[in-house]
Order: sequence, then C-alpha cells, then structure tokens
Amino acid sequence: MHLSKEKIEIDENIKRKVRYILKFLNINARIINGNLITIEKTNLAYIEPHKLKINNICYLFFNECDNVYINTLEKHIHISELENYIRNHSLEKAMNHYLNKQKNY
Repeated sequence: MHLSKEKIEIDENIKRKVRYILKFLNINARIINGNLITIEKTNLAYIEPHKLKINNICYLFFNECDNVYINTLEKHIHISELENYIRNHSLEKAMNHYLNKQKNY
C-alpha cells in the first residue's frame, strides 16, 4: 500500500480571519497547511485539516468550512467564536500557572 501526500493551501478567507485574530490577541503562532492523503490505486482519500497550535490546543480548519475543531473532530465552534475561545483558554492557563506558582511558596 502506497500513500501519496499533497499539500493543500489554506483558503485566503480563513487565513485572513485567523491572522487577524492572532494579531488582535498579540499571539505568535503558525498556521500549518493540511494535506490530501490518497492511497494509490484506490479511490480512498483523506483530507488532513489545516492546524493552528496555541497553548497545547490544536485548532483544526477545513477550507470552505466555518467550523473550527478543537483538538479532534468531535468538538467544534464557529470561526466567529475563535477569538473568545483562545482568549478564555489563554487566561485560564495564565491563572492556573499563577495558582500553581503560589502553591509552591
């Protein structure tokens, strides 16, 4: 069985929205393009989503889809909710770090 991988360029509309959110939140992160993975000599294919990793959370995007999947394809939010989701989880991580630091004193 042979697999072939072909990079998929992220949709400019999605890329623009995500970059705007990252810039607004002052977060440096890289968007990783997805792939089209096919099994040669079959009609089977898998679309690997585009990825954005922030604070051990992997956000998954598909072209022409307004949903953002969180870590797996089971939980999703609308792309319009992404800014608040990232902000809330960044604050939660900062608060947990602060509380853990206080326990060590």
